[in-house]
Amino acid sequence: MVVGLETKYVRLKDVMPGSLLGEEIFSLDGQVLLKKGVSLTTVHLKRLKQFGIDTLPLLVPLSQQSAEETVFCAHTRFYMSNQNLLVEEKSLIWNAKLKEIFTLVLQQTEMQDSLALLNRKDESLYQHSLTVAFLSTAIGMENGLNEEPLKRVVRAALLHDIGKVVSENYNEENEALGNDHTWRGYNYLQTQRNLDPLASIVALSHHESLDGSGYPRGIKANFLHELTQTIAIANVFDRLTNQRKKKPLMSFAKALEFMLAFAPKRYSSLCLSAFMMCVTFFPTGSQVRLSNGNYGVVVAQNKGLPHRPIVTMIPQGIAERHGQAVKKVDLAKDYTLFIH
Repeated sequence: MVVGLETKYVRLKDVMPGSLLGEEIFSLDGQVLLKKGVSLTTVHLKRLKQFGIDTLPLLVPLSQQSAEETVFCAHTRFYMSNQNLLVEEKSLIWNAKLKEIFTLVLQQTEMQDSLALLNRKDESLYQHSLTVAFLSTAIGMENGLNEEPLKRVVRAALLHDIGKVVSENYNEENEALGNDHTWRGYNYLQTQRNLDPLASIVALSHHESLDGSGYPRGIKANFLHELTQTIAIANVFDRLTNQRKKKPLMSFAKALEFMLAFAPKRYSSLCLSAFMMCVTFFPTGSQVRLSNGNYGVVVAQNKGLPHRPIVTMIPQGIAERHGQAVKKVDLAKDYTLFIH
């Protein structure tokens, strides 16, 4: 029995006429071309292909299941919805492994209880924690971590901000910034005997910097657990680009520039390089404006150069009026152009 619909990204070549669109599609000038829920026709699909769009969000049936299974799947669906943050190559290769690692971690009762606490107290914080866990896992996979370290990364990332929703009874006395969420998270997680100790360490240290300029203790690189930086990078990126309750502070590309400006004083070069190898800063299918005034659609990524994708460039108004052929520009080779 079908009880609802969920959004799933599908390669355009696999989309059948009659499929329901899961999100709105916009024109280059910001007008809605196709509304969410529209039944796609052959003409729609042909037109989308001409614009270089490779994947589409579709509405697909959600099967009936128990309440516990529904919650479990809801956590997993939101976690996996972040796969559009990855370059297409990584997303396709890692999809099954990312889901498997997260599912294994979520089987622990304490993790389910903690996620429920986050969701109940602060939904935006819950969403942030899942996104940070996803990005942290991707960084770990790019750095070659095997299953056990990846599971540790997921657990710690999911709980890194737990101190923001627990009681002030967990504040640390006689410490500078002892009433900060880092100390509350650490002290709270120390009481959870069945949880990985790394979770409490990351909760305390995810705002520390390699040069000692971070908080709450101002410790340097040699006192930080090697996996802390993985989560710290994912955390700051999501905070810079997705405030959720407000308008995003920075675009993906601006956030990368900001983070690079502070490397390597704040961030591990190894983790930041891995982050740049797997995260897309202009997702495939996104519409962009180039420095020459033209508009375009991102159609592919350049490995290791997330800020220099391949764009199908369409001179504004000319292509549609006169049938002019679109031009594909590789920004990794054409340094005279950049994305606004």
